[in-house]
Amino acid sequence: MKTITSIALFILYLVAVQPAMAQQSNTPGITTSASVPGTLSESQKIDQLIESIRGMKGATFIRNGSEHTCQEAAEHLRAKWEKHGDKIKSAEDFIAFLATKSSMSGEVYKIRFADGREEPTGEVLLKTLGQLK
Repeated sequence: MKTITSIALFILYLVAVQPAMAQQSNTPGITTSASVPGTLSESQKIDQLIESIRGMKGATFIRNGSEHTCQEAAEHLRAKWEKHGDKIKSAEDFIAFLATKSSMSGEVYKIRFADGREEPTGEVLLKTLGQLK
């Protein structure tokens, strides 16, 4: 039941946030206007991926063996994007190069959900990206 509730909340989040995400972003290296009405730019997709992490209720982000809130995780991922955004050309690049593992230790980022299961952050974000397309 918690999973269904989480999915429903996530869908509501996407419906509420998507129009706001259509505005221009200041992140370098990514085009921000969608070329086709109703489609998201790569920048908007990345922004929504980060915000999906921020919005996870009851989840814990695990980075380099330390636990962090989803708010902290979102801030960390956004900071990495801002620092390395000129090298990132797509949402897939963002996941593969910035949101999957620590660039310092090489350790995979994980998300522990409220039900106790853990998944690699990269896998979670790839699933989320699939829902955005």
